[in-house]
Amino acid sequence: MTPPPPILAIGGPTATGKTVLAVEVARRIGGEIVNADSRQVLRRLVAGTAAPTVAELRGVPCHLLAVCEPGELFTVAQWLALARDVLAGLAARGVPAVVVGGTGQYIRALREGWDFGGAAPHPVERDQLSAAAATPEGLGLLVAELRTRDPAGAATLDVANPRRVVRALEVLRAGEGGLAERRQRSAGPELNLVVLDADRDLHRHVLEARIASMFRGGAILDEVRAELRAGTAPGVLARAGIGYREAVAVVAATMTVEEACATATQRTRQYVKAQRTWFRHEPAALRLERTGVTTTSDLASAVLGVLTTG
Repeated sequence: MTPPPPILAIGGPTATGKTVLAVEVARRIGGEIVNADSRQVLRRLVAGTAAPTVAELRGVPCHLLAVCEPGELFTVAQWLALARDVLAGLAARGVPAVVVGGTGQYIRALREGWDFGGAAPHPVERDQLSAAAATPEGLGLLVAELRTRDPAGAATLDVANPRRVVRALEVLRAGEGGLAERRQRSAGPELNLVVLDADRDLHRHVLEARIASMFRGGAILDEVRAELRAGTAPGVLARAGIGYREAVAVVAATMTVEEACATATQRTRQYVKAQRTWFRHEPAALRLERTGVTTTSDLASAVLGVLTTG
């Protein structure tokens, strides 16, 4: 039996143009996109997560966008289960898949075939852990506990993400072994991973412009106001992604727009640094850098070259 062709995955730091590239490649090969961004799974929160719009997708279907409510637990295991179902459906229809996003753990879990096992959360403990993780001090204490209980597992976790820290501690407190033990590796699908980065100066300007547009254009502030009117708690919004904590503060009049832009920009730079470190250690079929003269068409042609020869 002929093995299925490798699945294309495009990963890398935020604001490098991954989705634009994925759309161009998908249009050329008649494919569909599978979102691998842990913030773009949230419903209604578009401005701060840079979730692609209908116009930006240019008719290309994109799966696993807006699949959970803000504040709702959504784990790597849940994304992986949904992604496997989507990929199986695309394969059955003979449609090429383009997995794209900056959440490296999603892509690694897919490629390595992680199996997370059972461990249902206990509601009371979940509420206690979530409340603790809602503040920087509380999250710091939980991360310290995580590192004490499972140093090796903690080193592979995004400890800046409260939801992942909470879930990891639930597993460890339940006595189900270390995180690495529970991520039993099986045969995942073959992936052709393309890591997309950008020239540092260009990337800095893009990041600054994106955040300034979010705040000064008012889009993220409008989203936060709408969510607050609908009953979403400020703490939930603050954990929805970089920019939302600052937007909540602006709406509450405890921070100016200029202060929010500066803070969100600094946090984004730190996040980008972590993403670069992660993807530097991932096996990649191709590494690309967007420059001031590189076009998306050029990048897509390079990606298609990997698909042809891979």
